[in-house]
Amino acid sequence: MRETFRAMLVLVAVLFFGAAEFCSGRNTSFSCIEKERKALLKFKLCFHDPSHMLSSWKSNDCCEWRGVGCDKNNGYVISLQLRGSVFANQRPQLYLIDDVEEVGSSLLKLRYLKHLDLSNNNFSGNLIPPSFGLMKQLRYLNLSYAQFGGRIPTELGNLTRLHVLDLSSYYYGELKVDDDIQWISHLSSLQRLDMSGVNLSHASSNLFQLKSIDLSDNQLNGSIPDSIGQLSKLESMDLSENQLRSIPDSIGQLSELEGMDLSENQLRSIPDSIGQLFKLRIMYLYENHLRSIPDSIGQLSKLEIMDLSENQLRSIPDSIGQLSKLERIFLSSNQFRIGFPKWLQLPKTIKTVDLSNASISSPLPENIGHMMPMLEEVYLANNLMKGSIPKSLCNLKYLAILDLSNNMLYGNIPKSLCNSKSLGYLDLSNNMLSGSIPNCWRNDQSFFFIDLSSNNLSGLFPSTMVQLSSLSLLHLNNNSLHKGLHVALKNFTSLLVLDLGENKFSGNLTSIVRGEISNHSLKVLRLRKNLVSGYIPLELCSFSHMQILDLADNHLTGSIPPCFGKFPIMVNATQLIHDLYGGYWDEAPLMEVVKGRYLEYKRLTLRLEISIDLSSNNLIGSIPEELILLKDLHNLNLSWNHLSGKIPEKLGQMENLESLDFSKNGLSGMIPNSMSSLTKLSHLNLSYNNLSGLIPTGYQLQTLEDPTMYAGNPQLCGVPLLNKCSNDTLPPTTANFKDNDEGALKRMWFYIVVLLGFATGFWGVVGTLIFVKNWRYAYFQWVDDVQHWILVVITLKVSCFKKMFNGNKDDQ
Repeated sequence: MRETFRAMLVLVAVLFFGAAEFCSGRNTSFSCIEKERKALLKFKLCFHDPSHMLSSWKSNDCCEWRGVGCDKNNGYVISLQLRGSVFANQRPQLYLIDDVEEVGSSLLKLRYLKHLDLSNNNFSGNLIPPSFGLMKQLRYLNLSYAQFGGRIPTELGNLTRLHVLDLSSYYYGELKVDDDIQWISHLSSLQRLDMSGVNLSHASSNLFQLKSIDLSDNQLNGSIPDSIGQLSKLESMDLSENQLRSIPDSIGQLSELEGMDLSENQLRSIPDSIGQLFKLRIMYLYENHLRSIPDSIGQLSKLEIMDLSENQLRSIPDSIGQLSKLERIFLSSNQFRIGFPKWLQLPKTIKTVDLSNASISSPLPENIGHMMPMLEEVYLANNLMKGSIPKSLCNLKYLAILDLSNNMLYGNIPKSLCNSKSLGYLDLSNNMLSGSIPNCWRNDQSFFFIDLSSNNLSGLFPSTMVQLSSLSLLHLNNNSLHKGLHVALKNFTSLLVLDLGENKFSGNLTSIVRGEISNHSLKVLRLRKNLVSGYIPLELCSFSHMQILDLADNHLTGSIPPCFGKFPIMVNATQLIHDLYGGYWDEAPLMEVVKGRYLEYKRLTLRLEISIDLSSNNLIGSIPEELILLKDLHNLNLSWNHLSGKIPEKLGQMENLESLDFSKNGLSGMIPNSMSSLTKLSHLNLSYNNLSGLIPTGYQLQTLEDPTMYAGNPQLCGVPLLNKCSNDTLPPTTANFKDNDEGALKRMWFYIVVLLGFATGFWGVVGTLIFVKNWRYAYFQWVDDVQHWILVVITLKVSCFKKMFNGNKDDQ
């Protein structure tokens, strides 16, 4: 019985380990082939890898390495996805440090490779290895933005199974095609080709059949060749950013074409045959020289998006109204010089209309909301439109963006705006609108941007606006709004920009900036040129995102809070740099007084501006020393106040100051020498104070030669003023050397004699010890004896002191 049991155990063990070995054997079939593993390690040695993208390439199973894909049935490497960083401001991840042919020879050993992506790496301008053309199993080859250079090898034409070829380049001319481009026609399986940025100027016009072609940014010139009509399977075509001047009639033969981008060329006309592109859904022809559009365009029954902006169009054919599926039409920056186009009454499907800067002069139709009920975006800025805003436009159910800025619209703002739940972006700035702002806003509305600036609006601030919980940007500046500004910033929970400048608002600043606001997101607070009074509240220092603070030209009193030196972004703009391309808070331009004049900040310049302007108030006290902590502040204006005391001695630590204005105050003392360290300073005004002494020189200050910036300070002297400094106003050494040549000469001889005496004494002793051996031995023996004598004396003194101390202790 026992033997039978043992036999059964042995059988179970054999079956178990046999099954385990079988499973293990199946798993090993999934691991990579050793020959290919060695080839990949050889490939790895060709690169410097600072981002450690290949750090996992160590284990025995290369199928587990990052970027390596293997066939699960036989273990062969079939995919290498080694794409570098896609962000232009980051470095590529792999840098070639070996012969590029070593890369090609290593990859050739991967006989079943189908997918190869080496894009966004750095191949240091080397040629694409011709051996890449021998990898005949490839279906996908992406070498885009990999900094290859020179001629594209014609051997790539051997990749007959290739579906996708991407050779696009950052800079035009890095890669080029010489002579004939016929080799591309051999790529019989190719469906997508991207050669944007490749120099094709010397290539022949012989084209090929594809489903997608991207030859953008190639400096192609002349005509699009007639042979383009042979691309019967073409679905997408991008020839943008070239110098093409005409489109052939054969383009009408592209019966499968759905997307066409011919923007940013020099096209002057469109052939009638374009009406035969019955499957066309997207057409980009912006930034050309088109003067007319053929009537046949009305036959594009599937067209959804049409962009004809930035051309020289004077009219649009009424046939566009037949485009039953047209949703988005862009016609901005043309030369229509007509009334509001009648054809816009026809397409009921329109969602986006852009007719900005198109010389439209007539009023908006009163029934525009009924003509185009599906409207989502309306851009009619920078025209010559007069009349009032149609109420039907404000009642549109889907309207999200309405931009009617920079026109001559008049009348009241329709109260129907308060009914819109979809509208998020409203720009009515720079018109002639009058009356009060409707005070009927609700918290269920989607507004994030409202700009009503530069109109003739009057009345009170609409208190219900604080209920717009999504509102991020509010511009009401340059109107005639008045009376008390009874609105607390803490109620605007999402506000980034609040511009109420150039109005007649009164009230106490403390009441505006009240409550807990330490986490408030406000970046711009502009109350310039109002009637706001009171002290500057300490709570204002809690705005941790504050970037532009403009309280100029009001009736503020008291002193400047020292905590102004703690605005985080003004101290260190690192957070600002990280936020450069985020959000949309710079949608509207901002007018700021910088360098003594109004400057308009837009987009990126607005995002980079960091400024404090407290000028033209009744502020007293000294300039807080804490302001020197604002090392990333660009503009500081404290002019036209009653400030006293000295200019902070370490003002030069504000290393990014570009504009500084302390004029029209009561400042005294000398201009600190540290100001010569302000190497970015291009505007300085210290006029009309009580400053005295020598004007510092050096570095950037020497380039500011206008003497008026120091005017009204009679005790100032030095360049660029004509008032020369006396001995009493100059540092002693400077005065003596500058104004007393005889004394300077005597001092010079005194120093020479002293130095000669020192040299004589030094070398008289040291030189003797160096060159006379016996004296040197005697000298060091004497030094040793003196050292020994001093140690003996100290030891005896210490011994006597101990005895005296012990004796006194025994007596006690």
